[in-house]
This record gives sequence, C-alpha cells and structure tokens, in this order.
Amino acid sequence: MPPHGAGMTPESSTAAIRHLAERGYEATTAEALAAAVGMSRSTFFRRFGSKDDVIFADHDHALARLEAALEDTTLTPADALVSATADVLRLLLRDPEAARLRFELMRLTPALRDRELVITHRYERVFTRYIREVQQPGAPAWVASTLGASLVAAHNAALRAWLRGRTTDAAAALTEDLRELTSLYLRWFTADHDSSERRVLVAVYDATGSPDSVLTAVSEQLRR
Repeated sequence: MPPHGAGMTPESSTAAIRHLAERGYEATTAEALAAAVGMSRSTFFRRFGSKDDVIFADHDHALARLEAALEDTTLTPADALVSATADVLRLLLRDPEAARLRFELMRLTPALRDRELVITHRYERVFTRYIREVQQPGAPAWVASTLGASLVAAHNAALRAWLRGRTTDAAAALTEDLRELTSLYLRWFTADHDSSERRVLVAVYDATGSPDSVLTAVSEQLRR
C-alpha cells in the first residue's frame, strides 16, 4: 500500500496546509479540506486517513525515501547516514511555505505535536535499525540508539534554525554538523579505525624545567 498522500502534488499539499492554518485545525472539516485541495470526499479519504495525514504526508514520503536510501546505499555507513538525513531535510523544505505553515500549525495544535513525536520515533527506529546492521561486532548496545536519536536531534535543530531565519542553506549546515557527529562514532563502523588513527607521542624535556616549558615541548611535538 502506498504511503498516505501518495500522488498529492506539492501545490495541493501547500493548499491544504494553508487552509488549515487560515481556518484553524479544529474548525476545519475533512470535507472542507478535500474541497480546498480539489478532491472529492471519497478520494480524500482514500488517500488520507485523517486531517493529520495531510499535514504529515511529506514525513511519510521522507521516511519511505530514508529507508530505501539506507537499504540500497553503496556509501560508507557514516556517509550514508549523513547523505540520507540531509536528504530528508531537503524534502521537507522543498516547499518553504508549506514547511513554515506546518510548523505554525504544530506549534498551535497539541494533537499535532503528539503526532510529530510519533513521527520522530519512527525516524529514530529507521536509523537505529540500519546502524545495528552496519556497526562492528562488539559495539556497545547504546551506540545504535544514541546515534539514531542524535541524528534526529541534529536534523530538528537544523530545521528550527532555518525556520527562525538563522540559516539559508539548512541542508548544507546540517551536512557539516552530521559529519562532525558521525566522526565520533567511526570506531564502531570501521574495524581498523582505532589503529589507523592512533598516534604515539614522544616528548623530551628537562625534568627540572617549569610547567610552561614542559607544555611547550609537548606542543612542539604535536605540531610535527
């Protein structure tokens, strides 16, 4: 079965969300919403189970794309997570007006915030399942769940920064943040990561020297 909202154009999705924002979520009937997007009542209910599904149709699409991207990727685990997460953000921001209206609706409607929390957990489960499949044997149990939750948190932070006008290229900013985040977990993805990254530092200094001179000697060795 296709996800809710399959076949709905970005224009009709924006029209539906705009209608809800202007008329109020609680005050808008499903019939009125169907008319606003140019659908019959029966067609609307075939494609959407409720008004909520109109608002979250992009998330259903993004989740399906995320699962497909991680399942078929040829990238390294870290690169795959970075690429797929940034792609989710690009999809959700493909229509800036709809993204802003959706955010405003969720801010004003407690029921939608509850649904958003469920969506968040779905993203986390997709990430966590993939990480468990690709992590090295013996990785601690917390690695997959912690990184999965962190990816969602980084995505949401980038989205909020964009909504508040703090960045214009949210996907680029998120990509940079995700590269830094996933670098903290590389030891659990690459068998020889520790040995390839480990350095032995030898610093020679006068044992009678001052603390400052010792620090200077160590610093000079690190720069070599």
